[in-house]
Amino acid sequence: MSSILPPVVWNGRFVPTLEAIVFMRDQIRSGVMLEMFIGRLDVRALSSFADGIHFHQFCCGQKDEQYMAFIDWLRDVCGEFPSPGGWQEKYLADAGGDHRAAIMRFLDRCAEFVTLSKGR
Repeated sequence: MSSILPPVVWNGRFVPTLEAIVFMRDQIRSGVMLEMFIGRLDVRALSSFADGIHFHQFCCGQKDEQYMAFIDWLRDVCGEFPSPGGWQEKYLADAGGDHRAAIMRFLDRCAEFVTLSKGR
């Protein structure tokens, strides 16, 4: 990941889950391979990546209320966090098994939520 330079403002602070995910999305849209961030091209790998960031913050005593609000929004407003399987299985099924398309849909939803949140 040496060719990926995180924003300087991230130095010395906890980065919110959605901020990291939207950064990843921006990097991918600029040509960085998705696999640089999550390894194999699998929607479950992205889910684990996001859960890992969130868990790290939890272990360090950080509350990531924006990420929890995002999950609520995904479930309650978008209807895209069904049981069983969550957004991962829904997006993968909707994309006909195309992991890249399912992953990009999630990344786009994250960016959409961040944009909507700024307008509040």
